[in-house]
Amino acid sequence: MASRISVFFNGMPEFENLFGIAERLKARGNLEPVCFVPVEVLWREPRLRQLISKSRLSFTIRPNRFFKAFPSSYLKRADCNLTLSDPLIDQGAHIKRSQAILDNGHPTILVQHGVIQRHIAVRIDRDDVDYHSCRILTFEEPLATNVLSRETLDKVRVVGFIKPQLLPPKPPGLPLPAHERAILFCHSFRWEGRYSERDVERFFTLVKAYATRHPDDLLIVRSHRGKIRSNYKRETLDLSGYPNIVISHAYEGPLKGLGMTDVLAISDVCISSASTAILDSVYMDCPTATYENDQKVFQALPDITDLETLEQFLQDPSVSASERVKAHYGDVAKNMDRACTEIELCMDRL
Repeated sequence: MASRISVFFNGMPEFENLFGIAERLKARGNLEPVCFVPVEVLWREPRLRQLISKSRLSFTIRPNRFFKAFPSSYLKRADCNLTLSDPLIDQGAHIKRSQAILDNGHPTILVQHGVIQRHIAVRIDRDDVDYHSCRILTFEEPLATNVLSRETLDKVRVVGFIKPQLLPPKPPGLPLPAHERAILFCHSFRWEGRYSERDVERFFTLVKAYATRHPDDLLIVRSHRGKIRSNYKRETLDLSGYPNIVISHAYEGPLKGLGMTDVLAISDVCISSASTAILDSVYMDCPTATYENDQKVFQALPDITDLETLEQFLQDPSVSASERVKAHYGDVAKNMDRACTEIELCMDRL
């Protein structure tokens, strides 16, 4: 009997980053994925039901309260857990499962899911972080020094970018204003300590200035996961008076319920602060530039710092620079196969 590896699909991040890997593991036949998904996740994104029904994966579907209340009863169904959060540093909604993993000594294999990810790509609050996971699969060699402990660094295996386009594009629920082209502005201002109030103000000032000077262009402004948070809520509301600006909001408006790849499918150009949105755009062959890049990644892409550099980029946007980014992060299908090989090798040693 093949060894079993559990995957808890807590939300879209797990589906986007782990579903393709789980399918490949199943097809390769060396491991048996044991999959769990809260029914609430399927309510929020109905397209996932069709995705699941077409796959060969077996899913246990329960209300999320059961997964949270009885984590050990589900963990014991497999020999290892494939996850996006290491249990030693997990402080999120599924902390009880992480604690159960630690209490039971349950092995985990962690997959990087964000190009600017805490405790892997960037330092946030401490150095020499230890991981419980026996293997850590990353997009690239860790860029920030002294983030991971030496013992944890030895667990890292670079596999490249592993996030495929998962769902067929979903069109807007309401008609968008007439436009010559659609320009997507993404930001990740949710991170405390990374951006100041002045940084937020400067971004929105640039968007409004461009919208005023170019009324025939449609500007789509999207925050991380389309959520509006307190540190940029006022600036977002200020955009409502511009007829050629649309907010990509998760829960309201013409782009309600659209994911990142859905919004990219209706965009001609993407400009984003340094985040995984850049890679989503690059791999969908959308001309892409960074906004005031504050990280080591994406140095090959044009960087927008003011209205002049923005207009200059938009005069002749191309994907030539994006090809260098793709070359660095690799082919997604090959990367997922590489990830599967590392997972299988790791479990052979357990």
